[in-house]
Amino acid sequence: MEKRKINDVLNVYPIKFQKPLLPVDAENIEIGEVIVKKLKSNGFEVKNRDILVITSKMASIFEGRTFELSKVSPSIKARFFAKIFKKDPKEMQLIFDEGKPLVIIPFKRVVKNKKLWSRLLELSIDHKGMEKALEISRFVFIVNNHAAFLDDAGIDFSNAREGYVTMLPANPCHTAKRVRESVKKLTDKDIAVVITDTVSLLGRMGSQDVAIGYSGIDPITRKSGSADIFGKHHLGGNDCVIDSLAGIAGMMMGQTTEMTPMTLIRGYNYVEEEKDNEKCMDFIAYPKGTSFRSGFLSIVTTLWYHFLNVVTFWMPSK
Repeated sequence: MEKRKINDVLNVYPIKFQKPLLPVDAENIEIGEVIVKKLKSNGFEVKNRDILVITSKMASIFEGRTFELSKVSPSIKARFFAKIFKKDPKEMQLIFDEGKPLVIIPFKRVVKNKKLWSRLLELSIDHKGMEKALEISRFVFIVNNHAAFLDDAGIDFSNAREGYVTMLPANPCHTAKRVRESVKKLTDKDIAVVITDTVSLLGRMGSQDVAIGYSGIDPITRKSGSADIFGKHHLGGNDCVIDSLAGIAGMMMGQTTEMTPMTLIRGYNYVEEEKDNEKCMDFIAYPKGTSFRSGFLSIVTTLWYHFLNVVTFWMPSK
């Protein structure tokens, strides 16, 4: 496999749109055509080994994944859980359609902790707006899709017309591949594409853009077990490249009024994706069944540690 080199300069360019991207803008036109046009209007020509980082919302619009809530028919089960958890039954149905919720966070109760609420107010530019948003998100359903733990299965009410929501692309890696092939057809340039979404951070304030799909780039470094500068072998060295790129691009794209659904990254000497790679995000995620097992073993081991810590309270720790 090609050896990855250290880069001297990494250039990150936000690609701005002049108006919000709507579903009507995606009718009868390929996403690659829009991308090439927007790059040109921002002063860029596509080059070989460019990296395009695209928000899931932009990708979803071109896949027809914008839904009018009035046309969603909630099941009896969705209505039941929506009533219990204070959600719109139609939103509840869309969550069920996307996957099985793993964890339900009583978000309103959690953030009403005085210390946490005070911190959130420090970070808020509009306290009343935050209160209003909190009423909508009393409970957050975490769904594991595309190797990410997604708030409310990635359903997005923001930057969508009233009464509409945007769902994530059904297969973000296929979407990224379609974008890459479309750009190749239009420009004869070979690029890499990363599709991103925003997730909450465990134990930290704020959120982070992560990759939910990719094409044309090896998603993770493969240096585990290699020797460090002192010759010691270690388990590190598997950097999730696509998440790092997503995080860099996320700072440029923003989440509110920036109208920057795409970022161009140049200067990173990435390793190209293996041909006929069908693993997609399964290559990044833990294999099925291992998350539960590792979680269970970690809980048991932690309880064992705390038990031993109690019975050895008399032993000095220093």
